[in-house]
Amino acid sequence: MDGFSELLSADYADKLDEEGRDFLGRIRSSAQHMKHVLDDMSHMVKLLSRPSARRPTPLREIVEEVLHKYNYMIEEGGVRVDVPSDLPVVNADSEKMREAIGALVANALFFTDRAVGERQIAFDCTPNPGGGYRLCVRDNGIGVDPRYASQVFELGGMSKLDKPRGGGPGYGLYLAKRIVETQGGTLSLESALGTGSTFCFTIPE
Repeated sequence: MDGFSELLSADYADKLDEEGRDFLGRIRSSAQHMKHVLDDMSHMVKLLSRPSARRPTPLREIVEEVLHKYNYMIEEGGVRVDVPSDLPVVNADSEKMREAIGALVANALFFTDRAVGERQIAFDCTPNPGGGYRLCVRDNGIGVDPRYASQVFELGGMSKLDKPRGGGPGYGLYLAKRIVETQGGTLSLESALGTGSTFCFTIPE
């Protein structure tokens, strides 16, 4: 669809009126968006279906890789990011852990109405009473009504709760929860409207 519409645009755009070119542009935009969604969903399915390869992994390295990935959004938004210097070495699948933490950071960067320079993301890691560790990612974004907290972990959950903002298929938090659970941990949310959200997940020994 995208290929043929591109050819149509290149070879016949001058034969279309302004409305026709607008319709053609919408077709191309929708086709490209559909491809992006399908690629993301395919990546999610492959990641979740792959057996976990858990090994000792420095948690700080994973966090730094995630922050590097979203560095442009962090700098553009003037986001203050606090990361403890003493993050532990954990027994985890590094790729899956990176995806889970990345989903939480992306969620914090996207769902905020704070002015540039007032946005915050803070990491905190403490020993878990049941063994292993408990990692929390806290932001000062728009927050979630506690009545709907469980819905954010559904496919498209945050996008459905904040429809004006949209934001694509909204599978990030769903993926994060599934990844954490396949590693033997749990993911929870504490939040309130207008005060931000704190996502915490456990990492078993």
